[in-house]
Amino acid sequence: MKCFVCGNRLGPEDICMSCGTDIRTYRHIMCMSNMLYNDGLTKANVRDISGAIISLNESLKYNKQNIDARNLLGLCYFERGEVVPALSEWIISKNYESKKNIADEYINFLQNNPARLDTINQTIKKYNQALNYCYQNSQDLAIVQLKKVLSINENLIAGYQLLALLYIEGRDYEKARRTLIRALRIDRNDTTTQRYLKEINNLITEQAANGGPGDGNAALLPQEIITYQNGNDTIIQPVGVKEKRGFSSIINIVIGLVIGIAISWYLILPGKIELATKEDSEKFMAVSEELAEEKASHQESIKEAETVKTENDELTRRVEELTGTNGATSENDRLLRAAQMYLEDPESPGAVMDELSQIGPDHLAGASDAYKELYQELSDAASTDALGGYIDKANSALTTKDYKTAIEYYNKICEIAPDNPDHLMDLAYAYRESGDTEKANEIYNRIVTEYPDSANASEAAEYLSGQ
Repeated sequence: MKCFVCGNRLGPEDICMSCGTDIRTYRHIMCMSNMLYNDGLTKANVRDISGAIISLNESLKYNKQNIDARNLLGLCYFERGEVVPALSEWIISKNYESKKNIADEYINFLQNNPARLDTINQTIKKYNQALNYCYQNSQDLAIVQLKKVLSINENLIAGYQLLALLYIEGRDYEKARRTLIRALRIDRNDTTTQRYLKEINNLITEQAANGGPGDGNAALLPQEIITYQNGNDTIIQPVGVKEKRGFSSIINIVIGLVIGIAISWYLILPGKIELATKEDSEKFMAVSEELAEEKASHQESIKEAETVKTENDELTRRVEELTGTNGATSENDRLLRAAQMYLEDPESPGAVMDELSQIGPDHLAGASDAYKELYQELSDAASTDALGGYIDKANSALTTKDYKTAIEYYNKICEIAPDNPDHLMDLAYAYRESGDTEKANEIYNRIVTEYPDSANASEAAEYLSGQ
């Protein structure tokens, strides 16, 4: 452990022996960060990925430069199928420690294989398409799309959870349960997965209790009767009925014959007619059901064809972007290139700013939170480093009376540091000397209005009054 003031290696004492700084609080913070990292590592080893992510994020709150914790956090995200947050963590880690950092291997593993990056992008797009199908009440198409996603990225926890919800919506609780169990094999303590699984177990229990297979209806029959199965029929026979013999038996036989003849005449013949009619009705219903199934299958085929066409168009557009046939450069590639340029040469931030400026606001507005966070961190770091270089170039241009170049760099300076009236005065001076007095007066009015208490305000007022 090194002193945060002078960088000297610390001993067991409560103060730095080099500069005398009290390091007790600092030592406690570093110990807490390392303890939480060890806790996250322990949880990750037993596949408690969610718990590991929580512990590692807490560790980074104490020490954002804990490289081991940040690299492990990226691995945890990657294990859950969340590639973009993982890549963000590794790039930030590389930014803090550029030498002998294992994050280099993780980044190269993704960046050096364009096919792998394309597969990751397609996985994200297919998952988003499945969400759109859910919003459109096209659950069948959503299930098909999610199965494609999980065949590509078998560790995407969010995909398993959404697929389980769709199975629950279709009352297919066993498939939902098996899907969630697969998710628990990846992250055994994910709270959302466990909550869904608990609800499914309750639904299965209620289904079995309210008329499911083996509901025990035979137990509700009176105890005075005997029931047994004869094929598909349930025979109910009274207990303890004694057979009467003798004359009463003969009478019963005669009565039975009479009743049998009557039944043959009045019941059997109409029954046969009804049976034949019923068979015809059943055949008609079967044909109707087959037609309905073929119609549904046809509609499903149309939907799948539309889905395939949409995916084909998206793939064509993606190929054009990657090959440059439509003249466009991938916005994601610009961000990755800007990050790589900054990591390779932090002393030349101007090129990084130029690359970031090519990312359109529409693309940035629709990007993920991790993408926006990485863009902001790169922009802040590069703009801070670029500010001094822009000031030197602007001042040099003023000295050589190259007012066009001076105006260009002072505008960049004012974008990075918009609240500095000194830079605004220099920009107004460059406009005035270049002959654009209207633009110069606009900036002078802004200085007088927004910074009335500064020394520049009185000077700007003098220029305005002298017009």
